Amino acid sequence: MDILLLFYKKYKGEVEPVDYINWALKMLENNHFSFSINILSSLREPLNIFEIEDYFRRALKELDLQEPLYEECAEYYIWYLSKQILKDKENALDIAYGIYKVVDYPENLAEWFNISEMIDDFRYGDNYLNLDKAALITIIMKEAQNQLERSNRK
Repeated sequence: MDILLLFYKKYKGEVEPVDYINWALKMLENNHFSFSINILSSLREPLNIFEIEDYFRRALKELDLQEPLYEECAEYYIWYLSKQILKDKENALDIAYGIYKVVDYPENLAEWFNISEMIDDFRYGDNYLNLDKAALITIIMKEAQNQLERSNRK
């Protein structure tokens, strides 16, 4: 788990104890070592969120890592979900909703708002555009590709 994704989940109140452990494991895989990361990566169920977050804060200090801004995390999350859409087109409709839920970037999400409306109309409305699922997935994948091209991440 990337630190920006972890912090996005923290900001949204959706972080799970296992997310911290996955972050610690990824840090070890990338040759970032600290006493607290070693402990955090070795914890197993049942997990105590207070203990986990304590070791996480310690690891941040030991590695001299700063908490990223929400905006940076949200931008990363949009990038991450766009990549997921291209990898998993069968779940593109559900993943596209995840992008639409990042409401702090309305200028960047105008097309995602339109796509969410298309999805709602396809699933629950009268499907006035007469889109089938394949056409809707094509639209979503095209916008995900556009999103990745606009991003400064590679």
